[in-house]
Amino acid sequence: MSAGTLHMILASLVFSVAYSFIKVLTRELGFWETAFLRGALGFIILSTWLLRARQPVLGHRANFWPLVSRGLFGGVAMILYFWSLQMTTLANASSLHYAHPLFTTFLAVPFLGEKLNRGKVLLVFLAMGGVLLIVQPTPALMKLGSLPALVSALFASLAYVSISFVSSREHPAAIINALSLATMVLAAPMALFTWTTPSPRLWGFVLTAGVLTTVAQYFMTMAYKLEQASTVSAFSFTSILWSLMIGALIFGEIPDRLEAFGIFILFGSLIALVLVRSRAASRTEVQEAALVPKDI
Repeated sequence: MSAGTLHMILASLVFSVAYSFIKVLTRELGFWETAFLRGALGFIILSTWLLRARQPVLGHRANFWPLVSRGLFGGVAMILYFWSLQMTTLANASSLHYAHPLFTTFLAVPFLGEKLNRGKVLLVFLAMGGVLLIVQPTPALMKLGSLPALVSALFASLAYVSISFVSSREHPAAIINALSLATMVLAAPMALFTWTTPSPRLWGFVLTAGVLTTVAQYFMTMAYKLEQASTVSAFSFTSILWSLMIGALIFGEIPDRLEAFGIFILFGSLIALVLVRSRAASRTEVQEAALVPKDI
C-alpha cells in the first residue's frame, strides 16, 4: 500500500471517528447548536492559521462570490448532515452524504464542461439503485433522516463545484474557512433560540471533534501531495465502511440486509465513478476539486 493511499484511508477513518462524536452532540445539544459550535471552532482555528501565514482570513476580494457560494452551499450541507446524524444511523447518513459525486457528475456538465458517456450514466444509475436500497422510501422518510442526508449530498456537490473556480487561486485554509463562517452564521439564530449549555463532557466532545477533523484534513492534504488524485480520491469513500463499523460497535446500529447491500453497491459504484471522472479530468487537464471531500 502506497503512502498516499494510507494517508487517505487514515483521513477517512479519523473523519468517521470525529462524526461519531458529532452524532452524540447532535443528540444531546441538537443539530443547530452542534453545527454552530463546529463552525465557530473551525473559524477560530483556521483564522489563526491564516493570520500566522499572513493570508486574508476571508480570502481575496477577487474570489468573493465563489467563496460565498462555497460557504453557503457547504454550510447548508453540513447542517443537513448533522440533522441526519441526529435521526438516522451513522452508516446511513454517511453513505447517503457521500453520494455527492452523483450530483456532481451532472452539475459538472454545464459548469465544468464535462461530457457524459454511457459508462458514467450506467454507474450513476447503479449508485442510485444503492441509494434506494439504503433509503427504502416510506412516508416516514424525513423522520428517518435519510432525506436530509441525501439533500446534504446535493448541496455538498454544489459547494465542490464552487471550489473548482477558486481552488488554484485561493489558500486552501481560506476556502475551508468560508465553510466554517457560513455554517456559524446560518446556524446561529436557531442555535441561540434552542441553546443548551454544554457540560464539561460535551465541551470535551466538541474540542475532540474539532481536533480530529483538523488531523483528518492534514492526512487528506498529505495524501494528495504524495500521490495522484485519480489514485487516492476513491479511497475517501472508505468513510462509508468505517462509519458502518463504528456505528455497529459504538452505537449498536446494525443495518438490515437490504440497507447493507445498498451501502456496498453505492460504495463500489462511487469508487468507479470517481476513478472514471478523475482519469477524464487528467486527460483534459481539468482541475476537479469536487473529487476531494473537504469536510463538506
